[in-house]
Amino acid sequence: MKHLKLAFGLAIFTLLFSVNTFAQSSAKIIAVVNKASWCSVCKSNEERAMAAFKENNKDGAYQFVINNLSDAETAKKSAAEINKLGLTKLMKPYKATGIVCLFDAKTKEPINQILMSLSTEDIGRAMAHFKMDR
Repeated sequence: MKHLKLAFGLAIFTLLFSVNTFAQSSAKIIAVVNKASWCSVCKSNEERAMAAFKENNKDGAYQFVINNLSDAETAKKSAAEINKLGLTKLMKPYKATGIVCLFDAKTKEPINQILMSLSTEDIGRAMAHFKMDR
């Protein structure tokens, strides 16, 4: 069951990433999801939080990027994606897992963070709030 949950969570991340790659040009906010396989917050909330992010991003205003900090190999792969977006320096202070770091897609200015542990409703409210200002 544990492996099934992990596989399902990874499938949701993959789906989010592929859907948002298509919507990149219209994205107003880049959302960098800091996660790790060893993170208790991620294990407890990942599936529900990612479903909430997907549900509240039907307009493609958010571009999600996974920053997998599980080990050196996954962190290196994630760093390459973050670098492509011009966020390498801005992400240096954000090493905590279980958070989603938000940046303005045009200016790359930090906006705020969303905790994966927030309720589904609070994630939706936060996403709507941050999107309104863009």
